[in-house]
Amino acid sequence: MLKLVFGLKIIGLENIPKHGAFIMASNHRSLIDPPVLGSVCPREVFFAAKKELLEIPIFGRIIAYLNAVPVRRTGYDRGVLKLLGNALDNGYGITIFPEGTRSRNGNLGKPKPGVGILSRNHDTLIVPVFISGSSEITRQIIKRKLLVQFGESIKFSDQDFEEESDDKEVYRTISVKVIRNIAKLGGVDSPM
Repeated sequence: MLKLVFGLKIIGLENIPKHGAFIMASNHRSLIDPPVLGSVCPREVFFAAKKELLEIPIFGRIIAYLNAVPVRRTGYDRGVLKLLGNALDNGYGITIFPEGTRSRNGNLGKPKPGVGILSRNHDTLIVPVFISGSSEITRQIIKRKLLVQFGESIKFSDQDFEEESDDKEVYRTISVKVIRNIAKLGGVDSPM
């Protein structure tokens, strides 16, 4: 349906691993980004959704059924990290938006440490993703330029972090490298 109505084009889908845990780390411009990613990914994935969305009658039940995990938008939410970590430990994929929220101006924002925490603590590879055209989804009926690009997976090892002095620095370094990969994939400027 996305291909037919909005002209969706998918590049690099072969970069999604066929087995085992993985993190899809994507830019975030529109409310439609999670369902677009979930529908094009050939594997079952879990994703974080702001808690308020899950409280909406009917809609909240639908997205919970589709593996939405509620997240508090303020402060550090250990609960969502635990739930997403459990999904990784059970071999599922998860979707993370490293910026933590939608971009209002279309530019990539500074990454939060969540993608670094989950990748490091669960020894999981990361697939960078860049979505374009979703912020103007109704225009894509005519323009037909909705695009999802999956980059080559990234796997970090201890050797990548010999200069970092503590876990927080490691998490930050991972998150920065991931946002740079997303920016490179989309041909846009990195915020860092």
